[in-house]
Amino acid sequence: MRNLISVILVIGLLIFAFMSGIWYVKQKSITTQSSDLVIENIEKIWRLSTVEARISELYKFKDYYYYDFSPLRKEALVKVNARVAAGFDFDEVSLTFDEQSQEILLNNFPQPKILTIDHTLEYYDIKQGTFNGFSPEELSKLQQQAKDSIQTAAIDQEILSAAAETKDELIDLITLASKGMGWSIIIEDDKSPVLLD
Repeated sequence: MRNLISVILVIGLLIFAFMSGIWYVKQKSITTQSSDLVIENIEKIWRLSTVEARISELYKFKDYYYYDFSPLRKEALVKVNARVAAGFDFDEVSLTFDEQSQEILLNNFPQPKILTIDHTLEYYDIKQGTFNGFSPEELSKLQQQAKDSIQTAAIDQEILSAAAETKDELIDLITLASKGMGWSIIIEDDKSPVLLD
């Protein structure tokens, strides 16, 4: 009986020492952070965003080896919040100014397209199996897939059609600004030239 009590006390002391060691390590945790910033390129762009959509999506990912049970399965539940801007990229436009006739020839008026997708991911649930875990590359791929899914959703919600509807308003604005300076605009795109005065 005495030996049993001694064994229980020794086991209790070992458990206490182990738990105290874990607590001590957590209290002495040291975190360091560093960052290196490199600006690789700055370039001028001429883009006009005319519509913006805010999209939220719950993205589910599941992967498993051979059989769908816990040690071989990994899954993630991610909420994607995004702001998608669509409009016109005027880098493709050709402008020609005729000072004698005070006309501006605008060639290749652009079609609307998605200009930016700003998104954040909130990982609600990540489960990794014993033999199947997420690598950093897979998490990056998951983020790219979520962004692609948001782009598809934005196109399905007809954000490009909404941007196309602003084209006439944009042309009216350009025409009004030019007319105020005594110039007229000629727009040539895929169709025949249109004279706006």
